[in-house]
Amino acid sequence: MKRLQLIIVLMGIGSTLMAQPFPYSYIEVNNVRGCILGNGCLMDAHQTTPYSSWEVPKDSGKSPLFQHALWIGGASTADNSLHLAGDHYGQNGQEFWSGPLRLSDASTDATTVEKYSHVWNLTKEQIEDFIAHHAEPGYTIPEDILTWPAHGDAGFAENLAPFVDVDANGVYQPEHGDYPKIEGDQCLFFIFNDSYQTHTEFAGEPLGLEVHAMVYAYDRPDNEYLNNTVFFNYKLFNRSANTYTGTYVGLWNDWDIGYGYDDYVGCDVHRGASYGYNADPEDDTYGTNHPAQVCKILAGPYMDPDGLDNPSYNGNCESLDNNRNAFNGTNFGNGVIDDERMGMTRFIGQYNSSGDVGDPSTAEEVYNYLRSIWRSGVHLMYGGDGFAGPWVVGPNCSFQYPGDSDPCNIGTFGEAPNANPMGWYYNTPEHYWTETHEGNASGDRRGLASMGPFTFASGSMQEIDFAEVTVWGDGHASAMERIGEYIDYVAEYAGFPTTSVNELQDTPRESLMLYPNPTQDHFTVEGTGHLVIMNVLGQQVMSMNINGVETVKLPQGMYFLRLEQENGVRTGRIVVE
Repeated sequence: MKRLQLIIVLMGIGSTLMAQPFPYSYIEVNNVRGCILGNGCLMDAHQTTPYSSWEVPKDSGKSPLFQHALWIGGASTADNSLHLAGDHYGQNGQEFWSGPLRLSDASTDATTVEKYSHVWNLTKEQIEDFIAHHAEPGYTIPEDILTWPAHGDAGFAENLAPFVDVDANGVYQPEHGDYPKIEGDQCLFFIFNDSYQTHTEFAGEPLGLEVHAMVYAYDRPDNEYLNNTVFFNYKLFNRSANTYTGTYVGLWNDWDIGYGYDDYVGCDVHRGASYGYNADPEDDTYGTNHPAQVCKILAGPYMDPDGLDNPSYNGNCESLDNNRNAFNGTNFGNGVIDDERMGMTRFIGQYNSSGDVGDPSTAEEVYNYLRSIWRSGVHLMYGGDGFAGPWVVGPNCSFQYPGDSDPCNIGTFGEAPNANPMGWYYNTPEHYWTETHEGNASGDRRGLASMGPFTFASGSMQEIDFAEVTVWGDGHASAMERIGEYIDYVAEYAGFPTTSVNELQDTPRESLMLYPNPTQDHFTVEGTGHLVIMNVLGQQVMSMNINGVETVKLPQGMYFLRLEQENGVRTGRIVVE
């Protein structure tokens, strides 16, 4: 049914999506060829090429992922009303549009939407060629360097897409040698919002959300981990006058591991990852060498400030009694106050159906899923299929099918799962809660990994980093057995190592230290690399190379710091009172 409905939409029958088609481009520098739409979805809605939307291996015609989308929702402090945006299959319309929003009232217009209806696609090679030859007679600046959306028009944010300001005058001028600041060996950049028109996919009230998205990958054919990974960085700006509480942001995946109707789903709580995998020894498309597809949350939104440098997880479950976000979050126990970023806090699967555990159709149902609540309002419960039946033993929980990845019972708030009718307990080697152990009938699965709750203040910026990773077996171990190995490498390379799990720290990364935090006037930065400081509007306020200790003085406000090093990045946040 999913594919039949999608074909109808693509034909343009009653589809808002086709009435206002999204720009798109391909990330394809490594073993993955992914079609990225300008709203963050991974779907070739335009059907302009013979390629699968997420093709791995590239040129094989095989795909482990049918679609991916961003979901986000929270309650306005003004009247407690739900504001929510998300994409699905575009069957009822859309909730994201191209371009930024005005700072005054979170509005936009058709001219702005059209102007930003583009996915900028650049490679490291193009940037290096520009740097070497831009001043030479006869050199033609590539279009996506020339038109890089570095600055907004009057009324919009002054600084949008990041760039290297060669002459340090604060203005993007490629004719003077300025160039886009990209990640990876190939990078896509685009901007989208949720406030241009009425939401019609889930019919939620808009948040006034503006997203700056960077999707990138590395050309590393001799590195199987990076060769099968695509990274994402989303900067989320609340341009509205509303502050939202109980905010959750979710990464929704419709996994189709080759043939789409013989799959299972699960999650790794400690590593902050959700995944889809094949339930059968042999897949109709991939055969016996079928991969697992992982959505790894590298770093989620910042926790609400509490004036503390919350301690990191040290392998002792008791250390998490009042600090469960440390189990898979980042920046815990690093000496910096209030820079902690949460990881995956919820995971719940869905079926290809219209039933209680199927696809949501309203904003309220999406918000339920973001909080691990079934669309009918029943909370996810431990055991069985998490919804009903004799094998659902309880208690209420946050993570579905965690396997052996939750030894501290984070998902049940420290409470051990109940015994089942046969008298044995879950969370033991013989009976870890997985679809395989439950003996579920395989099928067409989706899954939602979410992060929250957090306060999304008016005028503030939040940030999420994640990766789509295709995991392969190696002849000695299956893809499922190698998921942890892949995730740990990718997380370490990206600068967000898995707490107490790392076994692959080949090159230790230097830390970023900020103190005091908060500060009344100036603060100290310790580290080595290129430091970039941005305000809550995403505007760069300072950029410098540091090697040791530097003292920085800034006006009152909240700032986000990014220390770029040769083998990765460190991030932080500081408040000047």
